Amino acid sequence: MTDRASQIVKIQQGFTLIELIIVIVVVGILAVTAGPRIFGKAGTDEAVVEGQVLSLLRLQQQRALQDPINRCYGVAITGADITPVNCGAVIAADRIVSLPSHVTVSVTTTLPNGGTGFYFNGLGCPVSTGHATNAETCGQSSVQFSFQGVSVRQICVQSQGYIRTGSCP
Repeated sequence: MTDRASQIVKIQQGFTLIELIIVIVVVGILAVTAGPRIFGKAGTDEAVVEGQVLSLLRLQQQRALQDPINRCYGVAITGADITPVNCGAVIAADRIVSLPSHVTVSVTTTLPNGGTGFYFNGLGCPVSTGHATNAETCGQSSVQFSFQGVSVRQICVQSQGYIRTGSCP
C-alpha cells in the first residue's frame, strides 16, 4: 500500500490556484513596465525618413547619370520637406519627403547654397545648384544630412558620389 499511496501523492502534485494567480500577476506587471521600453517606437520616424531620403537621393543621382545633357537633377530642402528637382517637371506630392513635426533636418556642406539644395552632375557627384548653368566637376564637397528627433540618423553623399548612411568623414 505504501507504493500505491506514493503514486497518488505524485499524481496530485502541482501548482495551486493561488500560485498560478501570483505568477500571472508578476508576469503582467513585468509586461506593463518593460514592454514599452522593449517594443516602443522611439526613433522609428527618423529611420523611416532616413530610408525615404536615401532612396530619393539615389533615384535623383541615377536620373542625372542617365541624362548627362540636362544638368538639373537634384533635391531642394525647404523647411520640413525634401523635394526632388527634375529639370522643371511637376513633382507628384507622393514623391516629396515630408518630415514629421518632431524631426528636424540639418545639412552640412561647403557647396554654395547647399543647405537649401544641390544637384548631381553627369558623373553622379553632388554639385551646387549653379551646375544647371555652369557645369561643375566632382570632388567639390560632400553633403551630410542629419535627421534629429528622439534619435539622430545621418546620410552622407560623398564628394565622389557615393551615397550611404552614417556621417561623412
